[in-house]
Amino acid sequence: MVFADSSGFIAAFDVRDGAHAKTAAAWRQIAKARERLVTTRLVLAETVTYLRRRGGWECSRLAGSSILESPLIEIVGLEPEQLAAAWREFVRNPDPKLSLCDAASFIVMRDRALRRALTLDRHFRDAGFEVVP
Repeated sequence: MVFADSSGFIAAFDVRDGAHAKTAAAWRQIAKARERLVTTRLVLAETVTYLRRRGGWECSRLAGSSILESPLIEIVGLEPEQLAAAWREFVRNPDPKLSLCDAASFIVMRDRALRRALTLDRHFRDAGFEVVP
């Protein structure tokens, strides 16, 4: 299982993204291996909102539909204790670019013993995870 972050989804769906080719190729490899992706509702919201602003309505709609309808992608919500843990992680880390969404992703990854993330975000590597691509 691989965690999917918004930066990975964004690069995979936005053909204008500088990392599109390598990220889309990494996603195809994950799919070819029949590995499942796990993401959060926060990541989904962040992804489609960003794509709508940057790539337009159609890009956002395509990404959201693809993520929501894929049998290989599990979208999870946060339990109250996970949100509390994410908040603690968020306020403990002084990096002004760390998002609460990222902190929540780290909690979900730790709770599910996931080591790899489809992401371009250095915060995942800084938190001790393996990043793909």
